[in-house]
Formats: sequence, structure tokens, C-alpha cells
Amino acid sequence: MYDILTAIQGIVFLITILGCVPYGIWIIYSLFKKRWQRVAIQVTIPVAVYVCLAGISALCSSKIHADYLSGVYDAEVKLGPAIFEYDSERSFNGDGYSLSVYELPAGLRKRFESVDDRLLTEYPKRPSYRNHWKFEHWREAPFDDKFKEHLDFALSSCDSGKAPGLSSRFESIRKAMARKGTFYAFFYNDPGGYIGDIDLFIVDLVEGRLYSINHNT
Repeated sequence: MYDILTAIQGIVFLITILGCVPYGIWIIYSLFKKRWQRVAIQVTIPVAVYVCLAGISALCSSKIHADYLSGVYDAEVKLGPAIFEYDSERSFNGDGYSLSVYELPAGLRKRFESVDDRLLTEYPKRPSYRNHWKFEHWREAPFDDKFKEHLDFALSSCDSGKAPGLSSRFESIRKAMARKGTFYAFFYNDPGGYIGDIDLFIVDLVEGRLYSINHNT
């Protein structure tokens, strides 16, 4: 599905780059000749094509996101509006930081209250664009100190003062990670032996919160 979306975006890009100028000249020529019916067709066709491609792209994106969440949590996930969100500016190559906090959906609560070996040994599943990253399966807190560097990187001190409420969310996460009833998993990339990228997922059954963190450098 991800490959289909990439292909659609590539087609749109190529059509725009290669066809825009000659097609525009053709429309101008038709206008100059006052061939109004042809102009109407010339305008309608590309608009219809782009609308169709945009619709297909949106459907593919929605399916990809749903599959991604299912692959992370081993459950159908229906997220409500975020309680808290922070997204830093991203550099050209995607470096930046984001944190999203949600009310814990009922389906996820049910799944993690009945945690089993399948969840703890097979999930989360990495999406194809994370195949070169390492990962840790779901496990219950208290947080294992051997992952301290990963948690410190995920709770970026560089970003802690950049948004109202961000530091308090970090405090809530550290509190949740110190007790039972919290589950966590993550994907990470450590080029050169240091943590350079991480996707951290936290399910807090006690406070009823779902945390999702992405930090890229």
C-alpha cells in the first residue's frame, strides 16, 4: 500500500513537471482561437484527473495509517482528538521532534489489560520505512534502566522549554514509566553507536493516556 501511494505521488509529480508547460500552451492557443468548448474540456480533464488521484491518495494514506497503528498495538485503533500535541519545525531531511497525547481508546485498554505473549514477543511490527531501524517489543514498566539513554533522547531536553505544557507531559511520562500498569515499546536508529532517531509508544492504563513520540536528528 505504501508503494502504491509513492507511485501515485510520483505520477502526479511527473505529470505536473513534464506536462504543465506544453498543456498550458495548448490551452492558450485554444483561447486565442476562441475554441471555448475545447478550452472547457482541456480544463475539466486535468482537474478531474487530479481530483481522482487526490482521492485515491487520501484513501491509501488512511489505510496505511490504520495498518501502521494496528501493527504497533495489535489492535484496531480509533484515536480521538489529541489532548496535547507538539510538533517542532522539521529540517529538509525530516529532523525534528513531535509528541502526541491521546485519551486511551477503549480497544487499546482492552488489549493491554489482557496482555499476552503475542503482544510481548511479536509487536510492534516495523513499517517498511523503518526496516533499517532496531526495535524493542512491548514490555511493562517499571522502565528498564538499560534503556535510559533511549528515554532521555525521547524526552528531549532541547525541546522541553519550547511549548507550554511540554515539560509537564515529560514529567507525567517519567512518572508513568516508574510504575506497573504502563507499557512501552520503541523503534530506534543508532548510527555510530549513539541514539539518533526514535519512535516511542507508551500505553498508560492507570491514567488512561496514550503517548506517541518521534525524535529525529
